[in-house]
Amino acid sequence: MTSIKRLIGRLSLSDLPMAWLQLKRQPVRYLVAVVGIGFAALLMYMQIGFQSGLLTSATTFYEALNADLVLISPGTLNSGSFEQFPQSLLFRSLGVGGVKEAIPLYIANISVQRLGDIKPTSLRLIGFAPDDKALDLPAVNDQISLIKTPGYVLFDELGNNNTGPITEAVESNGSQFLSLIDLSKNFRVVGLFRLGSTFAADSNLVSSDTTAIQLAYQQINLGEISMGLIRLEPGANIAQVQAFLKKTYGSQLQVLTKPQLIAQEQNYWNTSSSFGVIFGFGTFMGLLVGGVVVYQVLYTDVSDHLKEYATLKAMGFSNTFILIIVVQEAILLAVSSFIPATLASTAMYAFLTSAAGIRIYMTSDKTMLVGSLTLGVCAASAAIAIRKLRDADPASVF
Repeated sequence: MTSIKRLIGRLSLSDLPMAWLQLKRQPVRYLVAVVGIGFAALLMYMQIGFQSGLLTSATTFYEALNADLVLISPGTLNSGSFEQFPQSLLFRSLGVGGVKEAIPLYIANISVQRLGDIKPTSLRLIGFAPDDKALDLPAVNDQISLIKTPGYVLFDELGNNNTGPITEAVESNGSQFLSLIDLSKNFRVVGLFRLGSTFAADSNLVSSDTTAIQLAYQQINLGEISMGLIRLEPGANIAQVQAFLKKTYGSQLQVLTKPQLIAQEQNYWNTSSSFGVIFGFGTFMGLLVGGVVVYQVLYTDVSDHLKEYATLKAMGFSNTFILIIVVQEAILLAVSSFIPATLASTAMYAFLTSAAGIRIYMTSDKTMLVGSLTLGVCAASAAIAIRKLRDADPASVF
């Protein structure tokens, strides 16, 4: 540990020109190394971006819920599929002190004929009594009176392109008729809002409870709901009401606050589903690719300059001085690769957000994480490559 601290302490910007001269002496090799490490950083950015996009899309709906507590079935594992439970269980909560309102919510994925095509598109239908204003979305609440008419719905314009040009049709004509894939039901899109697509559906629809039951008649059983929203009286203690409801429902229902619901959803996708494993493995592969590239470049560089290093030793320069040069080369490679990889990833995030409707943003957390991983793997590769310096024998110069 002491030797490492001493090595870090001796890293100086004044020595960088020597490391830089070593790298630029062979520009093709330097460019190949930058491309290779940059590709590894880009791969890590993409995997981390996909994972954050998945978590964002999975929890955006929950964040929009206008409720203090949420009731869901124990069988509901994620926001892509809701197991129903009797509506009477929700209304039982109205007898608990501090509970002001209990709002039933109907959620189902319906297959709709894509506009301008015969292929299906999957839409998540969210239904509730319009006067309850179950979603804290200004665009939905401003148009809530429109969905009071049976068969009228609002369409999420942040969905992906699989839905067809529904947004353009509504903006141009004011409304657009759509049909279920089996042509058994028709409905009309009369307004737009912005929420965002999910991995389970191409976009979202908001409707009244009546319309939701009509359109999702194959998924929703009469007398059953997908989710229950509970609003409390002003000044009510959320923790106390939640504890009482948990005791009341026992194993029949989960009683969660919004933050708990969001955390449970994120935990499912990170640990219980295969997505978290896949994205984690992809990030590791990017790290491995970057490490191999840096090691090969530095090892070859050390081998090519072994006689020069032996000469430096014969002139009296210490091993530490030469080690610092190699470590500085690794740092230069990491920085040279990280900057273009970050710019390219930002552009790809914007493209994917526009094309797929999954919101992926470049954040400081992602930048710091990928930057640390890139720098770390370059430093580790340098630590392995410098073992070759032991072969630099000053006696070989003479």
